Amino acid sequence: MLLDKGTVALDQARKANPALRQVKIIAPHLTFNEGSISLRVGKKNLILTVMQGHSQDGIGILVEEDRVLFAGDCFMPLPFIVDGDMDELANSIKRIGKMGLENIVQGHGDIILRGEIEDACKDNLNYLSAIRKAAKTAVKRRNPLEYLSEVDIESCGKSRVLLGGLAADLHKRNLRYLYQLYAEEDHGQEDKLGVINEETI
Repeated sequence: MLLDKGTVALDQARKANPALRQVKIIAPHLTFNEGSISLRVGKKNLILTVMQGHSQDGIGILVEEDRVLFAGDCFMPLPFIVDGDMDELANSIKRIGKMGLENIVQGHGDIILRGEIEDACKDNLNYLSAIRKAAKTAVKRRNPLEYLSEVDIESCGKSRVLLGGLAADLHKRNLRYLYQLYAEEDHGQEDKLGVINEETI
């Protein structure tokens, strides 16, 4: 993914920013797609763990001695699931909540302190549940996109000022992505029902 998608993205970024002219993508020598890998760096033990949901290639890094998790984009002030998987992200957030952490360093946003972790996990899980419900409701509506346009970020438990004001746009993209996913699933079910009905006639 880094070589395929990253190379294209870097080429585009270079056109917009000449300072990136010297940047190169170097493929990792070691990869994994399940479980975890431990690395000893100085006096610290780093545990690299798969944390999917935001993307297929998400990794969290736990500094074991300090109980600090560098969560990447798996944990952000506003969960973002476009190109990801909602269920995997929810599972990753639940796992994070049970890790007994001192701090979470988010992919974007402020560091989450020990006393804030439980609420932050609940808030993100509640947000995911709210947008899932909204997208599924939209599939059943006569004017689904009109309905979705009325589902603002505040009604899903988050603030539009998060992420430097980008949250409202990311929220809309989350809703559209989920709606499209559920609409395709619903259409697939209708196709199956049509085949069954034709066979029984």
